[in-house]
Amino acid sequence: MKFTIFTPTYNRENLLKKLYESLKKQTFKDFEWVIVDDGSTDNTGKIVEEFQREKILDIKYFYKENGGKQRAYNFGVEKAQGELFVCLDSDDEYVENGLEKILEYWEELKKSEKINFDKIAGMGYLSVYPDGKIIGTKFPENKMIASQFDIYNKFGVKGDKGLMFKTEVIKKYPFPVFEGEKFTTEAVVYNRISERYKMFYVNEKIEIKEYQNDGLTSKYNDLLLRNPRGQALYHNERNRHKMSFKEKILNNAVYYKFCKVAGYNFSKIWKENEAKIFLFLALPIGIYMVSKVTRK
Repeated sequence: MKFTIFTPTYNRENLLKKLYESLKKQTFKDFEWVIVDDGSTDNTGKIVEEFQREKILDIKYFYKENGGKQRAYNFGVEKAQGELFVCLDSDDEYVENGLEKILEYWEELKKSEKINFDKIAGMGYLSVYPDGKIIGTKFPENKMIASQFDIYNKFGVKGDKGLMFKTEVIKKYPFPVFEGEKFTTEAVVYNRISERYKMFYVNEKIEIKEYQNDGLTSKYNDLLLRNPRGQALYHNERNRHKMSFKEKILNNAVYYKFCKVAGYNFSKIWKENEAKIFLFLALPIGIYMVSKVTRK
């Protein structure tokens, strides 16, 4: 099987119908659709049963207790059997020839003698709003190889992008999870992958995103403050990557803020930090950030 399309979902029965209709239209058919229901209380299960009865797509449905997207993601990756792995949220879809285009570019890359294909983790491509407008900015080159970290931090690309990974690679990088927290930014996983692998990026419009008012991207800062341990880990691990002096100071100030929100004492904050000089320099800013959060 070539692709696993993974969809984590929570009370999104209507959006799943839309995604199902779009997947039926894909010009490339060799894929499984793995749906992980993160404790929905609506009719998601019954809706998926209706999809399965049509026997048009290879659909695998799993229901689990609500634990947040990162736990659903880990479960979906574990169940994936395709060679290539794509996460499509319930409010996402692909253009009709999306999988076909991804595979076209991917096979072209595999034939190249200029790159070490074993060091490529996957592929990135453009995401657009339903009206076709690009989300954020394009990649600086129409076809390029870089790490996911550098794409945003060195080349200044902005906005969500569609991503595909080799399943064998993504299985090595499960989301870290914390008791009592239900969100960890996907960038934690992508940055860890960036330490060993690069990605192949193309300026091709493939993914369509329709953000929901009650989705993870709404009220994002409040979401992060409710899940501070995962966010502190993210900022600490960012220290492993190349950043400017100013960026490292700001990164460690934010790291300190989330550590304090998580209730860590200073001994733990200092001991676990991976850039102690920058943490020391960032402390005044970090303390100020904490005071602002406390006042709120």
